[in-house]
Amino acid sequence: MKTKNSGFESLLQGNLKVSVVTQNGYKEHFISLAFPPGTREFDTSLAELFSYLKKTGAQAVMQLLLGGIPSKPVLIEKMKKLNGPVTWPVMAIDHDNGSHFPVSGIQVFAVSGVKLKEINLNGEKAGFAYEDPDFEYVLLSDMRPDDTALAPGKQTREVYAKADAALKEAGMDFSRVVRTWFYLDKLLDWYKEFNDARTGCFDANGIFHKLVPASTGIGASNPEGAALVAGFYALKPKHGEAKITKVGSPLQCEAFNYKSAFSRAVEIKTGACRKLIISGTASIDPDGKSAYIGDLDKQIELTLKVVKEILSSRNMDWEDVTRSILYFKEQGTAPAFRKYCELNNIPAFPSTVVYTTVCREELLFEIELDAVK
Repeated sequence: MKTKNSGFESLLQGNLKVSVVTQNGYKEHFISLAFPPGTREFDTSLAELFSYLKKTGAQAVMQLLLGGIPSKPVLIEKMKKLNGPVTWPVMAIDHDNGSHFPVSGIQVFAVSGVKLKEINLNGEKAGFAYEDPDFEYVLLSDMRPDDTALAPGKQTREVYAKADAALKEAGMDFSRVVRTWFYLDKLLDWYKEFNDARTGCFDANGIFHKLVPASTGIGASNPEGAALVAGFYALKPKHGEAKITKVGSPLQCEAFNYKSAFSRAVEIKTGACRKLIISGTASIDPDGKSAYIGDLDKQIELTLKVVKEILSSRNMDWEDVTRSILYFKEQGTAPAFRKYCELNNIPAFPSTVVYTTVCREELLFEIELDAVK
């Protein structure tokens, strides 16, 4: 089944939900696979994924496994049997409280119409570089520290150093990063330490005088036992019409007001469309305080109002969303999101669910998303 909005084509193929953004002969494929509770459709869904990639000629450059950390080696082995060697990074996350939830979803970012250049560090694949007529791109994922015995803050600085080295390998520097993902094991134990390390990196690279990236910071463990795993998305414009702009949140203050260094959203303007990247967003009021403590329904309501206002500020709406991840603190609470959307006539958009810790003990829900117009 295919549908179109003004910026992309939506495809529904079995368990796959795909948003395809076309620009100047280059295509981005945002692929979401959601596994409802109790289902075991790994094999079928992976076969559908590889069938889609083969049919379209798209090449996977980033894959995120949500939940079920023990399933990462199983997943990779299945992918090898179905499609041969796995030539892209696979980043797996699970709850950071020591429990393991069943796999709830997989997200894959793939591209077609471009030539990929592998970026390797110390013999490990860190990501890919590629370009189209508007931008040079670098996407790094599953970035981890080499020494997991270090203190978490030092592990964070090591991840930043590795990202910087990978970016330089592709002819960029950290000022080109527009979006980051950080999944921190036992986040609540050392979130201040993480923020201090991130701020130090930004100070050292002059980021506060340039573009502060959009970001997601979530509490989640990883199979390698590192304090964190991370992803970095960097762009370098090739001409004056290709622009990258910070976007504020009409209903929230700057995150740096409470010493968390990220932009609420970033807009990327190409020759064909505008792409909006919205950071991980939760129930935080205009003063930077957590709102509706203990009330999941109200937290979902405020969070989606905040996101809707950001979308509206860029003349976008829910129909323009290409991908999203819904983060819930408590297992089994995802139906509250669907109920709110149904009651408020919010159309379904591509999403996957994972159970993790949000950046504050009292926060029960967070969402990140991308949109295209």
